[in-house]
Amino acid sequence: MHKMWPSDSNDHRVTRRNVIIFSSLLLGSLAILLALLLIRTKDQYYELRDFALGTSVRIVVSSQKINPRTIAEAILEDMKRITYKFSFTDERSVVKKINDHPNEWVEVDEETYSLIKAACAFAELTDGAFDPTVGRLLELWGFTGNYENLRVPSREEIEEALKHTGYKNVLFDDKNMRVMVKNGVKIDLGGIAKGYALDRARQIALSFDENATGFVEAGGDVRIIGPKFGKYPWVIGVKDPRGDDVIDYIYLKSGAVATSGDYERYFVVDGVRYHHILDPSTGYPARGVWSVTIIAEDATTADALSTAGFVMAGKDWRKVVLDFPNMGAHLLIVLEGGAIERSETFKLFERE
Repeated sequence: MHKMWPSDSNDHRVTRRNVIIFSSLLLGSLAILLALLLIRTKDQYYELRDFALGTSVRIVVSSQKINPRTIAEAILEDMKRITYKFSFTDERSVVKKINDHPNEWVEVDEETYSLIKAACAFAELTDGAFDPTVGRLLELWGFTGNYENLRVPSREEIEEALKHTGYKNVLFDDKNMRVMVKNGVKIDLGGIAKGYALDRARQIALSFDENATGFVEAGGDVRIIGPKFGKYPWVIGVKDPRGDDVIDYIYLKSGAVATSGDYERYFVVDGVRYHHILDPSTGYPARGVWSVTIIAEDATTADALSTAGFVMAGKDWRKVVLDFPNMGAHLLIVLEGGAIERSETFKLFERE
């Protein structure tokens, strides 16, 4: 038997008041939740992964003006364009066209002319430690195409290839925008094209939305598009060249970081590691360091100087640590054996 309590009009007023209060709180909570969802949507990052420039690429971008997927796909398309345009072996490559017509002026577009000229300027700046004319040497070692013919050449073969190496064998005709290679040299832009592609990626993102943020990564090299959520630094790990661990973290709101290491492309013969970063003065893989990481304002500079730094640091890392900041490059060097050296300026990026 259920006991029925007498009705009380005051109870009904309390119940209505509770309903009104509850409804107000509910609407307020929904409004806050909706606002949070809208904020999250504006800050949401779109991520695209693919393969270009001979390595894996990762594009992370956010925009409040346009669908970030549109930006990411445009960046990837341009990266693939640069891949074949500046390839050493692709039949569509303008580099191959120049190399296939030695001692002849080859008319090129402004982009090609500027990039090859920049490569030779970095060669001049680094006294040839970075040299875009090591194509014959790379061919000799098998570090071109699909790396199907990796081998240790004879000293005689290397000496012969060295006769056909040297950035001063690249001539420029500014008036007619033409390039000529002489003395049998072959241009290879592998040490700078990736950095250039990353800089192009940022330009493309900002052409869609000047306030776009994010970053683009290609084989471990990173170009910042804009700070995380518009104000925070991106945290980038520096890889251990002899393992999968991270040996350092850097914080970047802008600029770029690039690493050259003997662990990227290499083969081992009789216990000796032979990698693709060749010393243009000897024709052999550079020795003395395991990796060099460069932070710079742009990825083209970081890419070229990480290669040059790798070649130079094995001979005199102290000079490199002192000189490179004057070129706008802040570096961390992992010497053979694992010891780490860095410029004083590099330390500025190690903490937020």
